[in-house]
Amino acid sequence: MPTLSAPRLLTFLVSAVLIGLAVASLYTRIPMVGRTVVAHRQWFFIGAYALLALGVTSRSL
Repeated sequence: MPTLSAPRLLTFLVSAVLIGLAVASLYTRIPMVGRTVVAHRQWFFIGAYALLALGVTSRSL
């Protein structure tokens, strides 16, 4: 069983930004990257969760 630890601050912030973009695209228009986020919103959620899960299970992230 892998040991769990808190993710690094950078890993947490990147995950939070991905989730923030995906949630914000539900309610408002996002300039510049809005079309990409809206088209691939589900993958932003999955990617943010996967990044956070990797950050919790590995010591290097």
